Amino acid sequence: MSQRFSWWLLGVQLVALLVGTQMPGAWRSGVMDALHAPSILSSLAHLVLFAGMAAVAAARPLQWPVFRVLVVALALAVLTEVLQFFALDRHPQLRDVGIDMAGAVLGVLVIKGGSLCFARH
Repeated sequence: MSQRFSWWLLGVQLVALLVGTQMPGAWRSGVMDALHAPSILSSLAHLVLFAGMAAVAAARPLQWPVFRVLVVALALAVLTEVLQFFALDRHPQLRDVGIDMAGAVLGVLVIKGGSLCFARH
């Protein structure tokens, strides 16, 4: 993966996260109802987005240190929860920060664990 594509992929995931965060509660409920999706889908989407962003940041060519990936993920998780104060019918929850961080840790583990498994000795 090229560095340019990595940054583009991070940007797309970030935009998706911010758009979803600012979606009014009624719209979000309408989308979930139209899809006949369980209420856990939103949490799962956050987990997957944070895992994806962390994996892209931790993998080549960016190869951010794990500490940096997790600090940036924590800042982004807190920011998205704070932004929910400005979205209609949305309320920030500390539990969601935990879900986001679980996704970030998962993304890092996939990349770093995969590197360990396939390292040449």
